Amino acid sequence: MPLNAPAAPSAPQQQPETIKDTLISIMIAFTMAFVFRGFVVEAFVIPTGSMAPTLMGAHMQLRGPETGYQWPVGAYQSNPGDQTDYTDPQTRVNVQDPISGAAIPQSDRRRYAGDRILVLKYLYAIRDPARFDVIVFKNPTNPADNYIKRLIGLPGDQIALADGDVFARTDPQNQTTTSTDAAERAKLWEQPGWHVQRKDAITQRAVWQTVYDSAFAPAPPAKGSAPWVPSEKGGWNMSPREYRYEGTGAAQLVFDQTVRRSADQIRGGRAMSWAIDDYYPYDEWYYENGMARFPVADVRLRCGFEPAQGGETISMLLTARGHEFRATLGGGKATIAWRKPIGAVGALGAWENVASADAPALPSGKVSNVEFWHVDQSVQVWLDDKLVTKFEYDWTPGERIRYATGKPLAELLGPQQINPLGRNVLMDPAIYEPGKASVRFAFEGGAFKLYRVGLDRDLHYQPTSKGRGSGIAGLGTSPYAPLVLSPDQFFACGDNSPASLDGRLWEDVDPWINQHFPPPAGPYPAAGVIHRDLLLGRAFFVYWPSLKKEGDPVPVPDFGRMRYIW
Repeated sequence: MPLNAPAAPSAPQQQPETIKDTLISIMIAFTMAFVFRGFVVEAFVIPTGSMAPTLMGAHMQLRGPETGYQWPVGAYQSNPGDQTDYTDPQTRVNVQDPISGAAIPQSDRRRYAGDRILVLKYLYAIRDPARFDVIVFKNPTNPADNYIKRLIGLPGDQIALADGDVFARTDPQNQTTTSTDAAERAKLWEQPGWHVQRKDAITQRAVWQTVYDSAFAPAPPAKGSAPWVPSEKGGWNMSPREYRYEGTGAAQLVFDQTVRRSADQIRGGRAMSWAIDDYYPYDEWYYENGMARFPVADVRLRCGFEPAQGGETISMLLTARGHEFRATLGGGKATIAWRKPIGAVGALGAWENVASADAPALPSGKVSNVEFWHVDQSVQVWLDDKLVTKFEYDWTPGERIRYATGKPLAELLGPQQINPLGRNVLMDPAIYEPGKASVRFAFEGGAFKLYRVGLDRDLHYQPTSKGRGSGIAGLGTSPYAPLVLSPDQFFACGDNSPASLDGRLWEDVDPWINQHFPPPAGPYPAAGVIHRDLLLGRAFFVYWPSLKKEGDPVPVPDFGRMRYIW
């Protein structure tokens, strides 16, 4: 630059930030945060296990040393604010690996905090709630508490919880009766207009509960550590995590529910065999105290299937509720058939083909992910996470009970159901034994290999009786406790049905709630339902899962369980 060039203009001096400017910035930030929290998104902490394992309250994390399987167990022996040390023998929970059945030592077990979730507030001011949304609402029995449950009943519905599934109808006629006659009561669940409520595929995948998965089989296998049993004596090579069939004919792999598990020392009638029921590993402490378990016939069979030649077929054969279902995949086709009961108990008619579709080939030397679903009164065939074909059947709640128990609903019911000293007869697991599920894989065409052979079961909403000595059937779980929702009422239950205090069991309503949101005249219940104005929003994301409260110098969340909520 020349020596006589004019000097460049100096940059304007930046004024130092004053305390006033800082305070204004802080106030603006706080205001925006409060507005966002109040009208858009709010964070909540899950305190209990009523939605487990979808959402977890205070719990322990366990891992099977032989299987590598990891699962949560609820911290039921303490309140959420307690700092219980589960290494103390006085507070120790006896558990066993859900996959192998092996007892797990309780050394160095610490409690984790509940999941932290985000809730979309005032979403329902824009759109109506959808069935099976996970909702947050003010507890009608104590509005100071916020509850989180799964929405299963919508305004205008009549709801029936029959054999674990949700049924609904909107016919406004003849929805209730005051008769104590069992036949009249049974008609409420046998009239036309009822439909089972099916979950969408995303929600269904999120709520499957693992019964067994060979991917976690212990090696070497222990006696009674696996329920999959070949029906043929020869041709099979059953290593712990890979099942090979080297024969040339047809073959079957049976899920043997009589195979005895290994942990004989577990107390309280814990699962000693591979029964397909609504057992929750999360509820271990409750099972030590006699919690009931119900047979479940809504299941998923899955595996990685590798044919040797490419012409082999794989099928699911499932007997449940007096019917037999068959779903087959292979040879470029997917088919579904069923057999209906005829005549004497246990007698079945001829196979009836009910669905068929073209399907991608199952190539040799390649593993294809095969799934067979029997859920919400439907049979579905999936290949590599894509639906190939399905068949849906529609029974009323009365038909469902008849097929699940082998007896007409009126025969099961009686006037004692509305007697204050009575008991909901539908909550006896033994009556469902005739309709319980038995499942097996069937194969044709030659040799193949199987990987990740698993069985999962669906959510199962248990029938209940209300507490405090009333013995009255839980809302919606019996024709003696009919549930009809007004235009502003909703009904919700927890995913952990055996351990959820939800609308089935609420016996009263807070006086303030009753004053401001009284039920309209008609058959609409006051207790057990949620008024529209009590809804806070939809839970949609776990942003800070299972923060460890104690034992580590630095609290670290389990980032691997950050997830959307379905």
